[in-house]
Amino acid sequence: MNKIENISFNQNISNEENIISLLKNKRKSLPTQYLYDDLGSKLFEKICDTEEYYLTRTEKQILELNASEIVNEVLPSEIFEFGSGSSKKTKTLIAKVLKKNKKLTYFSFDISVKALKMSYHELDKISENLDVQLIKGDFNNDIKRIKKGKKNRLYLFLGSTLGNFNNKIAINFLKNIANLMNKEDSFLLGVDKVKDEKIINSAYNDRKGITKKFNKNILNVINKKYKLNFKEKNFLHNAKFNSEKSQIEMYLESTVDHSIKLPNNENLNIEKGEKILTEISRKFSENTLSDLFSKANLEIKKNYSDDKKYFSLYLLKSMKYP
Repeated sequence: MNKIENISFNQNISNEENIISLLKNKRKSLPTQYLYDDLGSKLFEKICDTEEYYLTRTEKQILELNASEIVNEVLPSEIFEFGSGSSKKTKTLIAKVLKKNKKLTYFSFDISVKALKMSYHELDKISENLDVQLIKGDFNNDIKRIKKGKKNRLYLFLGSTLGNFNNKIAINFLKNIANLMNKEDSFLLGVDKVKDEKIINSAYNDRKGITKKFNKNILNVINKKYKLNFKEKNFLHNAKFNSEKSQIEMYLESTVDHSIKLPNNENLNIEKGEKILTEISRKFSENTLSDLFSKANLEIKKNYSDDKKYFSLYLLKSMKYP
């Protein structure tokens, strides 16, 4: 297996201060990135296979139907995927590119070493003409350390991960990608759209309870990283669509009054019924997306959707170049 290039910047001290601040806040929260440790990444792969989680299979169907057109439109020599996970969906695009090009370099970028290894094993034997490069990093904190492409590069950000960002962070992330792009580069973005609330709520409350395990696992991650003493048994998984903000909000809800010790040795009291936000997942309208793209200097070249308009892929170019 190729060596994993680690471009993560060690911010442990500032991260500790951030954790303390987030947990002492009236509206408690934890950084979503901690959902995706090695176990979390594995659990998320299982979530993607559940009957209720329409996002992955819908996006996969759109990719399969439109891969040839996307590749003909872009003709990439490099593919760079943010938050690649196992790269299962990306295989369709890679196969189409390899039919057109003699060689392709694929960059798998993820915070989880486990996910990077899964990506490599998923793609390694596709073709001797495919060069798989593995990069460990956080796509908000480390994006400015990513090197620009040498040839026309296709950036991928699939799975509607953009929905995990609030508006300010989403615009900043998209701007950073626009700044990374050369004139010949393109950006394929997958986003979940506004739809019936029942369908959305079911996707984050699967019958098998995998999302519940995924959500609670964040406690084990921060316990290990910051020497905290959260107990899973003291919390319930709570995920519900907020129609005003057009987003799923995933919480851990305390079932008892209890306290934990913070990294600075302070005791933090948590009351029964108190909630800790672990993730948001925004659902986008066309107007919201147009506003985001405009503020990030990105221009829509193509839009691919399923028949029900549940999900869309947008092929974007940087507006830096006339």
